[in-house]
Formats: sequence, structure tokens, C-alpha cells
Amino acid sequence: MHLSEASHVMEALSTNDANAKLQEGWKLLAVVVTTHPNGQLHPCYVLGKSDEHNGVTDRDTTGDK
Repeated sequence: MHLSEASHVMEALSTNDANAKLQEGWKLLAVVVTTHPNGQLHPCYVLGKSDEHNGVTDRDTTGDK
């Protein structure tokens, strides 16, 4: 999945959260580095999901029948 195909995007700050979302059908779009308030660097997992994966299609969102 490309970022342009995702209708829903979220960030997970732990591998446990990221793995849980992957099990729910989310796709990993990127892993970036984020800085916590204490100055430590940590990975941030960017995940995406399309409307089709949520049971909604483009046809449903445009009003076309």
C-alpha cells in the first residue's frame, strides 16, 4: 500500500501497538524516528488502512450506485 491509497493513517509508538494493528489488517507505511520529551529517540510506526479494508468502497463514499 502506498500512502496515497490510505484513507486512514495512524502512528504507533511501540512494536506491540504496531503488531496489534497489523493483525487487524493495517499496513505498515513507514518507520520514522521521533524524539520523546526526555530527548530519547524512538521508532514511530506509521500505518495505513483503506476504506475498502473497512468494508467501505470508493463507490460508497462518492454516492455513486
